[in-house]
Amino acid sequence: EGGGFQGDAICCDGYTYSFFMRKMPAAKTYLHMGLSPLHARCLFLLDQLKEKHHVCGVDNLYTSARFFREAFLGKNQVHCHGVARKSGRGVPKCVIQEEPKRKTLQDQMRGTTKAAILSDDPDIKDLVAFSVYDTKPVHFLSMACTGLKWIEKRKKVFERESSTNVSMVLLRPEVTDLYNNGM
Repeated sequence: EGGGFQGDAICCDGYTYSFFMRKMPAAKTYLHMGLSPLHARCLFLLDQLKEKHHVCGVDNLYTSARFFREAFLGKNQVHCHGVARKSGRGVPKCVIQEEPKRKTLQDQMRGTTKAAILSDDPDIKDLVAFSVYDTKPVHFLSMACTGLKWIEKRKKVFERESSTNVSMVLLRPEVTDLYNNGM
């Protein structure tokens, strides 16, 4: 409370590979490009990777089409993906799903999927924006998407009638599964 440390980090499999404390000044190279200090710190971290073409899942605080573009055009050509806020982050209007007020309409929306591929940037051919309506709309941006297909997952759930845990099949977009398991 009040005296904690804040930083951005690149982590995988429980290991921290690099970090950038927020009290340190952000990389001027990226600030001069008009990027926020947050994105400048993170792009600097991606430059510290030893190899190219990593896939990096990012939290919605970091997710934006501009950040993904700069990460891919950067030194290590990193393919980012993650949940995106629906406004101001580069998610196109044709993909945005609004949440209806009535419960019956929400139930009807479940499973609705919309997708678009960025086509007007010659440097970036792999940026995909998509949304899926689960219990509410979830919006994604991805440079790591190789296809938009549904996969079956099994989950143990409690069944009231039998008072036991039973296996339930649920559908999930493959990219969402990759993101959830990678974060």
